[in-house]
Amino acid sequence: MILIHRVTPFAIGAIGALGFASLLEHWMAPQTSVLFTLVLMALLFARLLVWRVRTFAFWHFFATPLLYLLAAFSMLFLFEGRMLSLILSVVSVILLVLFAEYLFQFTHLPSQYQPYSIEYLTLLLNILTIFSLSSFAYGAHLLIQFPLWILATGFFLFFWFVLYGTLWVSKAEDSGSRPYALAGAILTTEFFVTLSFLPSGLYTNASFITLFFYLFLGLTRAQVRHKLSSTVVKRYLIVAAILFAAVLVSSDWS
Repeated sequence: MILIHRVTPFAIGAIGALGFASLLEHWMAPQTSVLFTLVLMALLFARLLVWRVRTFAFWHFFATPLLYLLAAFSMLFLFEGRMLSLILSVVSVILLVLFAEYLFQFTHLPSQYQPYSIEYLTLLLNILTIFSLSSFAYGAHLLIQFPLWILATGFFLFFWFVLYGTLWVSKAEDSGSRPYALAGAILTTEFFVTLSFLPSGLYTNASFITLFFYLFLGLTRAQVRHKLSSTVVKRYLIVAAILFAAVLVSSDWS
């Protein structure tokens, strides 16, 4: 049985590569490619997690890579250059295989698991997912006039899940994680709606949302883990300010 789980990360990589290739080469309808790839990935990750559907750990580790895969697919619909699409596809497959490998070690071979591997990779995937889905959402609202209230509702639920899940995987106390996740989801959703009215591009808005998420989550993680200090606050504020300035300078506001 362990041998079947052992090859699962490689199967996930193969399915992911075929899914991206199908989209890029137009082997079938885009929605069919996305649906088939997500279903097969869902079955593989559920099998890797031994179908423990009654635990939050299952749903967190199950949804994180699938949301990232969906976000990566959504970016392919926005990219115009083929080279960017190829780079995104390769990077996405590598990250999914790496996540599956860490998940295999964490679940089936804990003696070989490197501490904090899943925690850091989950944080990276969540940040990339927020940027990608925010870009796609702003694009849908701008190009096809998709109702903003539907997008805001979906993003509120998404932000809550990501924030709570990230705090949970960081081993924060549940009593502190829930109110912070709720407050963060409300604030991020309000920020998401506010940015939609600004004369800025979809990538600019998505960058601001991602920076806000990075800042809020970083400070919240430090707070609930009792590691918040003036040094930590200054470090996050400096990094966020530099990135914020870089986005402002590089954005087209015309």
